[in-house]
Amino acid sequence: MCTYRYLKCIYINMLNMDLQNEENNKILIRHQKVKLPRTGRNTVKYKGDWNNLPDLLLENIFSFLDIGAKHNASKTCKLWYSTFHLPYSWHTFVFDDTTLTRRKFNYYSGWQYMLDHLRVQLCLQSIGRYVKVLVFKPITNFYNLYEFMNMISFYAEHGQGIGSRISTLQYTFPCNMATSRIDESVLYGTGGKLLEALKRLMGNLPSLERLELIDLMLDNEDAQTLLDQVCFYCCTTLKTLVLVNTTKYLCQMLHPGAFINLQVLVISPQNLGSDLLLMLSQIRLSHLHILQNRYTPIDIEPMDSFDWKHCVKTNATLKVHLRVESTRERQILWQPSSPVSSIIFKSPNMRMTAEILNKAIELYSDRLLTFGYLELPKFYQPSSFKERIDTALVKLIQVCPKLDTLMIREKISTCTLLLISYYGHSLKFLHVRRNAVILRCDWPRQNDWSDEFYQWLKKSSTSYEIVEEEIALSLGLSKWTMLNDRDFKRISPQLYSIYYK
Repeated sequence: MCTYRYLKCIYINMLNMDLQNEENNKILIRHQKVKLPRTGRNTVKYKGDWNNLPDLLLENIFSFLDIGAKHNASKTCKLWYSTFHLPYSWHTFVFDDTTLTRRKFNYYSGWQYMLDHLRVQLCLQSIGRYVKVLVFKPITNFYNLYEFMNMISFYAEHGQGIGSRISTLQYTFPCNMATSRIDESVLYGTGGKLLEALKRLMGNLPSLERLELIDLMLDNEDAQTLLDQVCFYCCTTLKTLVLVNTTKYLCQMLHPGAFINLQVLVISPQNLGSDLLLMLSQIRLSHLHILQNRYTPIDIEPMDSFDWKHCVKTNATLKVHLRVESTRERQILWQPSSPVSSIIFKSPNMRMTAEILNKAIELYSDRLLTFGYLELPKFYQPSSFKERIDTALVKLIQVCPKLDTLMIREKISTCTLLLISYYGHSLKFLHVRRNAVILRCDWPRQNDWSDEFYQWLKKSSTSYEIVEEEIALSLGLSKWTMLNDRDFKRISPQLYSIYYK
């Protein structure tokens, strides 16, 4: 009997030792030891309890992943598998060339990705009611796009709850799909059955608050009926509307004026007219973005000054934003007498010239809040003071009393930076490329400068560190630094927190 008890105690101790070894192994796996190369000592590096993250944080992470990444992450552990089925994980749904498709061999075209209708059906029945943001990326397989939009419309029309919560729809058409060369003669537009499927889908989304239709390149007749159903169902809910190159040629669109609660409108200049401007002034629109890109026609006339004056008189809070996005040089379409508050150029080949700065001062000096160029330049920049734009930049700061954001990528001197911060009393955000700043005081002395001020300029311009400290003091910041090229490319002007992110 004693022998039996003794053996039983030994067996229990062995089990406890095994359990303890397993726990120690888990701890070693979680806290891996890393050997330092110099001292040779071992230090414990904590990896983090990724399997114990809160559900809200995991949902937010899953919402940024595509379907394949979500599926791979769900196979990690039980908690991540349960997060895969939570509603917010499917907040955004992106449809591209390979979404819910299977490979099929075509005798003429080889292997192609064809839409798998069974997968789409199971996907929509599982997570269709959770989707709030639906994004269609530019794809070349129009049959897959056509079938997918029709399936969503079918389930929405038959009361499945799919599409009832979608508040944002973004559709971008690949108008230059035929060739990589930018040429107006090879641009294609949406039409036919695909346009009917898009209009049917928009008519089945009653909760739309944001609608983006980019580069549709429609005929004028098709554009006149594009948003009829959206106006009928979402005339009170839509707040942000983006219509970029809805038509290839000049065609005024009146649909945006029917949305009574519209706050932000982004539109190309060929789709803007006097009648639309009159309607927009009546609905109390807050922000009007006039966007030009590489597909925008060149031969377009600006709006009449009388129309702008009447619009400002009716809606005094309206702010107009001029923006140019193009890979090649393009002239901005100035809008005289309009309440322009921001002018932004996003192009690597467009120069900041004295003519552009003087024109902005002449037309919008009283209201201008933001001015600058984005993207890194791909052209030669002179180093001589007479050939640079330092004088025009300082004049812009002096004449525009409300300017609070300035983005400079051209070559300037440290003395010019000090003058910009000195005269910019309302300046809050100053973004400057460090690689384009010359360590030099090349300004001739002006008549209104005192001897102490000029000596301060000459002394402070000899060091980048002193310039950064002085600018930080002028802007009322604890620290201000020049940006390297990587950080400058990430600049996003904070016009407001609703469109440009």
